[in-house]
Amino acid sequence: MNDAADSPDLLLRERMAAELPSKMLAHIDRVVSLADEFARMHGLDVARARLMAQGHDLVRAVKGKELLRRAEARGLAIDPVERDEPVILHGPIGALELAERFDVSDADVLFAIHWHTPGHPDYTLEAWAMFIADKVDPHKVERWPALAEVRDLASTSLEAAALRYLDLRLEEAIERRHSVHPMVTLTRNALLRRLGHLAP
Repeated sequence: MNDAADSPDLLLRERMAAELPSKMLAHIDRVVSLADEFARMHGLDVARARLMAQGHDLVRAVKGKELLRRAEARGLAIDPVERDEPVILHGPIGALELAERFDVSDADVLFAIHWHTPGHPDYTLEAWAMFIADKVDPHKVERWPALAEVRDLASTSLEAAALRYLDLRLEEAIERRHSVHPMVTLTRNALLRRLGHLAP
């Protein structure tokens, strides 16, 4: 596959574009660009990180009730936090639909997309590149300037950047009395251990 126009993420973009609002497509394009940058910066599999970024928000514009309906129809286990905030289900449903309707078969790509809202302890560095790229989309940083620290940390450590992002979200949840997805806690704990912030 020598022609850049034939790269998997660009082919996926063409196929996804018809069902995505223009603002969502623009967000995805920014995330792909950032994921590419982070992957190159850290010597990762750029094509895989880009494909994760390209597919991550396939069904993000779908309404919460419809996401719940799709999840229930598939027999997915739905956490109470997901039932309260069904937008979280856009990752799991998007991963399933990418496999079923868009021929995405890379297990690492689908796993990364499934968990891209809370993160996951078993994420590869390519998945973290996509995760951070999604969180530090310049439009999001403009709305929440604290994310600039996450973006800056990504230049030295994607996992440190992810930990800082999860800390910020946890602080926000405590302040606003919001629930926290269980996988956020598991992921944060794993990152704390991995980065040496907890005693063994």
